[in-house]
Amino acid sequence: MPWQQKNSWQSIPFLRLLIPFSAGLLIAYHFDVSEAVLQKIAFVSLLAILLLYFVPAVQKIKWIAIGGIAIQILLMVLGIAMYKLQDLRNQEAWIGYRYHKNDTIIATIQEPLVQKRKTWKALASIIAVKHQGNWMNAKSNLLIYIKNDSLSSTLETGDEIKFQEPLQKITNDFNAGSFDFVRYCHFQQIYFQVYLPNAAIVPYKKNSPSFTYYLYETRNRILKVIKKAIPDKSEQSVAEALLIGYKEDLDRSLVQSYSNTGVVHIIAISGLHLAMIYGLLIYVLQPIGNKKWNNYFRTMIILSILWGFSFITGGAAAILRSAVGFSFLLISKSLGYKNYTLNTLAASAFFLLLYNPFLLWDIGFQLSYTAVLGIVLFSGYIEHWFNFKNKLLQFIWQLNSITIAAQVLTLPIILYQFHQFPNLFLFTNFLVVPLSGIILYAELLILLVSPIPILLKWMGALTGYLITQMNNIIERTNRIPFALTRNISINLSETILLYLLITALFIWLLHKKSKSFLVALSIICLFVLMRSLSHF
Repeated sequence: MPWQQKNSWQSIPFLRLLIPFSAGLLIAYHFDVSEAVLQKIAFVSLLAILLLYFVPAVQKIKWIAIGGIAIQILLMVLGIAMYKLQDLRNQEAWIGYRYHKNDTIIATIQEPLVQKRKTWKALASIIAVKHQGNWMNAKSNLLIYIKNDSLSSTLETGDEIKFQEPLQKITNDFNAGSFDFVRYCHFQQIYFQVYLPNAAIVPYKKNSPSFTYYLYETRNRILKVIKKAIPDKSEQSVAEALLIGYKEDLDRSLVQSYSNTGVVHIIAISGLHLAMIYGLLIYVLQPIGNKKWNNYFRTMIILSILWGFSFITGGAAAILRSAVGFSFLLISKSLGYKNYTLNTLAASAFFLLLYNPFLLWDIGFQLSYTAVLGIVLFSGYIEHWFNFKNKLLQFIWQLNSITIAAQVLTLPIILYQFHQFPNLFLFTNFLVVPLSGIILYAELLILLVSPIPILLKWMGALTGYLITQMNNIIERTNRIPFALTRNISINLSETILLYLLITALFIWLLHKKSKSFLVALSIICLFVLMRSLSHF
């Protein structure tokens, strides 16, 4: 697998766009760069590019690097500008600048209410605030908790409500090492929450159904079919999560078991699910043929289904990455262009971050891209470690080589974010990933045969049985004493060192240069030193 020939630096232009753009996002997050400074930097960079245009062709080679640097700086400025532009706190209408205690607020329900033990919970967006008798436009996302009553159960996506209850700033649990909920909400543009008791809500406006409303309605219908086909609550909750990413009914202990055994991606809707559906669509639509217009027609059908599925699942970062990636792949194929995996991966990341810069801090986004990047870079080399004559053994090793490759680049993030490592991830992935694929296809069949009660019952019984077996594998594996290594605590600097170590080792294995090996040894020594000092 000559990766260096197939994917040279020239063949992955979107990576050259993605790196400085992402650097700009990081700069914007950590530093407050004024608009005046950005304008001056952008002006100087554009001037350098313009002057280079008038340099004689003979001299351009000497100065071409300046043009390249200027373009990279412009992309960094674009990253900073996009971050500042989409951060609501930089807008005059942000609720934090306009809200005072006892003000009246109008907000729109953004998603279906989820029933908790004592309340209903939903995401809303503030659209207006009334201060001293004057209505003003206002912007912010808001977590609302509504007391269980007849009114709350009638609220739907798109409805506008009016209330006067005081907003509360979102705060963290002060336990050491606890999840940084404030940071998480910041990247969702959520800064306040409110509890609404009886009689606090005034239904303000019943809007006509929007596109989002119909998406959630479609999701609800799918959930009703799943509940009807699979009556057992435990099996039902996994079926809902695996098919459309609905996790509200999942048992927490079961989710923890999936996480501890390294297969949480099965129930946390991911690109794996979209890849399975993509593969099925390619197979089913083969009879259409390969003529030019037939290719266009097949491409439109597949893209429509993939994006429809992505929206119904809530547009998780991993799903969006896959949807954008498959879109580039399908469109380039239908137009007859060559497709390079790394360039497609970088392009999907670039456009997603251009649309929503805050995805860069989404853990699902990070794990999704590092897993796929690991597979692209390492799976071919790992597969060549062993070569079995037996086709079954070779197939088993191919599956394991992909799992190992995906783990290489996700490992530092897992250690940094979750402070644990699933020791038996190879075993569980080998058994559960193929089984989950069968279950996913069985659930699609459930939707297909739902109008026929007897077939719905049979398919539901079969799917429920398969889910039970999958849950048993996970729970029994989780009970093995050495299944999980806990309490691994590394900081951001150590995480970066791990990535530098992986890079150095990869270059050494690729080119067999002693300098790369010495760099890797130096990084190991520095990492050990930092870990030692952290204990004092």
